[in-house]
Amino acid sequence: MKTRNSALLTLGLAAAITLGGAVTALAQDTTRARSQTRIPVRKEQPAAVARTDTVTIVRTDTVVQTRTDTVTVTRVDTVTRVEGLPLQPLKSFQFGIGVGAAFPVADLRNVVKDGYDVHAHLGFFPGASAHGLRIDGDWVAFPNRDESCSQCPGTKLIQGSANLVLRFPLDRKSPVNPQIYFLGGGGIDKFTDFTAYVTNTDRTLVTAGKDTYTGSGSYATSSQVGDKSLFYHWDVGAGIQLGKFFIESQYVSINTDGDNTAYVPLKIGLNF
Repeated sequence: MKTRNSALLTLGLAAAITLGGAVTALAQDTTRARSQTRIPVRKEQPAAVARTDTVTIVRTDTVVQTRTDTVTVTRVDTVTRVEGLPLQPLKSFQFGIGVGAAFPVADLRNVVKDGYDVHAHLGFFPGASAHGLRIDGDWVAFPNRDESCSQCPGTKLIQGSANLVLRFPLDRKSPVNPQIYFLGGGGIDKFTDFTAYVTNTDRTLVTAGKDTYTGSGSYATSSQVGDKSLFYHWDVGAGIQLGKFFIESQYVSINTDGDNTAYVPLKIGLNF
């Protein structure tokens, strides 16, 4: 009986040791497949908690960029530049000399032929204005006609004039600075060997006082001439100036005894 109990005890002890080793081995075996079915477990949900996070981010970026550009530009520009020419000056003072022809007018042509004129003048234009004053001096000679008085020496005249001048520049950008001008005035006259003549209309004898030629063949005698030696005239005319060169003409009427004596000079010359 005792032997049977001892055997059962021994078997129970062995079974217990074997079961314990199996449990231990199972607990240590991590490679063993586990069940994918979760057992729901209910727990009390905690109350919501407010959370404030402060985040400070410090970032330093260093960028180094190196770039080299080489640009070649070829450009051709054609420029046309138009520059205005400067205005040519208008002189304030003017000195001119000239020569020309002298053409007798009306009844004077019956006794004298076309003559010549030696001329000089001095002009002044205040502030280089368009208006000015000109003092003229002329020496005029008219050869006598042989058929009227072959022995007469011919009429000669010394004349001084003061003229107002009005000038108009035509193109002050031109190198020749062209100008037209008008002049008019009067002056005094001194004759030598004036050839007397008779008018065709009323046969009036025209003389120049004591400076009238009264020699052989003359229309006048000593008893027919007066004592005057100076006469006066009026004149009007126009001209054109190109650079220093000028050309002008006038109508001149002299108050000789008996009737006026007129002539037309045509002069060319230079202004300085």
